[in-house]
Amino acid sequence: MKKLSLIFPFVILLFGSIVVNSQERSSPKTYTQSVTRKVLANGYPTQDKKQILELVRYIIAPRTKLPIHTHPGMQIERVEAGTLTYTVVKGEAKVTLANGTELIIPKGKTIQLTVGDSLVEPGGMVHYGENQTNSPVILLSASLFNANQPKAILINPENK
Repeated sequence: MKKLSLIFPFVILLFGSIVVNSQERSSPKTYTQSVTRKVLANGYPTQDKKQILELVRYIIAPRTKLPIHTHPGMQIERVEAGTLTYTVVKGEAKVTLANGTELIIPKGKTIQLTVGDSLVEPGGMVHYGENQTNSPVILLSASLFNANQPKAILINPENK
């Protein structure tokens, strides 16, 4: 017998960190998300404050799958700890491995990113990440986003 799925989201603001949690109970269409987002520095590159430049540390809990999403501008990341499974749904991402090898990850491809690997996500590129391990993944991220939009825009999988 199939169990009913329940999702319990919690949003907690604490010392500039955002923690988003939800729990899943056996449904393949739900996800488990547990991510800490801490802004380390930010500023507006122009006086009109239409864009915001941020340096952020993300901590992705073990066994966490993020929803399919996009960003309202460019984001670059570097893996500081752990292994991130990263999938491009639409568009392409540029990866630089720790050994200096550069790769283009096209639509429909998945890659394992480890310590020292970096990633360039152009604005509007649709993707998701997953921590399939028992240890946290830590990412350092710099982004230049439109200031009046959310940092991540969730995409309905049917509309990808």
